[in-house]
Formats: sequence, structure tokens, C-alpha cells
Amino acid sequence: MFKKTALILAALIFCFCFYSLYAFKKPVFGAYAKEFELYLSSGSFGGNIVYATDKNYGSFNGIKGESCFVSVSYERVLKDFSAAHVFAEESEYGTSYYAYSPAIEYKVYLNGKAVNIHYHVGTEKTKLGTPMIFGGY
Repeated sequence: MFKKTALILAALIFCFCFYSLYAFKKPVFGAYAKEFELYLSSGSFGGNIVYATDKNYGSFNGIKGESCFVSVSYERVLKDFSAAHVFAEESEYGTSYYAYSPAIEYKVYLNGKAVNIHYHVGTEKTKLGTPMIFGGY
């Protein structure tokens, strides 16, 4: 009797752990968008960027970051993630803002500083990514 109870208990624990890993995996910026580019490796390698929605996000494994188009302000993102502004840079494509939040697991080092929020304001769209926006704006 004890062995059956232990086996059932072990099966329930396994199911709970498996469900927890996948059912609760949500986009970092899910409050701002419903569609995302997911980075399945570090770096801007086009073959490792896949597209997901908030509905199927949990079905992807090995996510190293994400990005999405947003209409939220940079100041709001900083506030929502208790993030600190690190630096900004301008290019012919727009302005990029970089910040760091301890609430986000991803990070890269730029100019010796940790960043994990990349907010790019282009001429027509605004894109938000972590740890950085890879691919295009």
C-alpha cells in the first residue's frame, strides 16, 4: 500500500513540476504586446529567431530573449521593471535606450555595463527587447 501511495505521489509531483515549467512561462513584455520575436540563441542569428504569440510562447524551449513592437513609453518600462537607465545612442534609424533591471534574467554587457532592456524609437515604430533587440527594428 505504501509503495502505491508513494508512486502516485511521485507522479503527481512530476506532473506539477512539468506543468509549472511550461504553463507559467510567459513573455517578459506580455503586458505590452501579444506577438513576439523569440531569440533561441545568443546573438543576432536570423535562423534562431522565431515568432510567437502570447498563447504559444510557453511551447518554446531555450529562449535567450525576446522583442516586440510597443506603444508604451520608455519611462513606463523603467517604472514597471524597476529599471535604471544606462545610456542612449542615436543612429540613422532612430534612438536606442538601454537599461538594466534585476527583475529580468537576461543580460549582456555593453561598454562594460550590464543591460537587459533595449528600447528603440524609430521613425515609424517603437520596439522593445531583452537583453537586446536582435535582427531589425
